[in-house]
Amino acid sequence: MRFQIVDFNNYKTAIQVQNEIFPTEDGTINILASLDRELFIKTTEVFYPDDNVKYYLVYNDNDLIGITGLYCNKELYPNDVWIAWYGVLPKYRGKGFGEQILIKTMELGKKQGYETMRLYTDANESANAINLYKKVGFIGEKYDAEELIYDCYIYSKSLTESPTELWNNKMLELAFQTELDHMDESRVKDILNKYE
Repeated sequence: MRFQIVDFNNYKTAIQVQNEIFPTEDGTINILASLDRELFIKTTEVFYPDDNVKYYLVYNDNDLIGITGLYCNKELYPNDVWIAWYGVLPKYRGKGFGEQILIKTMELGKKQGYETMRLYTDANESANAINLYKKVGFIGEKYDAEELIYDCYIYSKSLTESPTELWNNKMLELAFQTELDHMDESRVKDILNKYE
């Protein structure tokens, strides 16, 4: 299994993969901003937080099987890394790839020096994923620091020998992220066209 960083050469593939895995949410804005945040803001006039996000296309041999990403607010929480748009393409599910990608993503976060890995998810739509998170040692907690359109849970796992420290409902500003994920389709197409 290998991770290939998403860059200007393969971002269209990353967007297609993300949209196939998450058909009700559009990660186009996140992926474009990950290429070059300053260029993204200048080109689109859309603010994007400085979260140091990097996405990776995931291959098993030569087969593209999924996507994962890591991001961090280095200013406020420099020891925490978050998983972004992690998922397996539908035709490769049920074959153990999800767990392999998750473990390799954790190893990447640990190698980069982070102490805790975190992710957030919709508790109602992600039952299989939640079972996997628990299987590899993530601890879940309800997140209700802001009003969201879904039942949000934060999952955390220590990447060190120390016990896992929970998120404890600190503000994440996920409502803003939800706005990006559900941006008007014509606006997303307009932004994407600026990159072609």
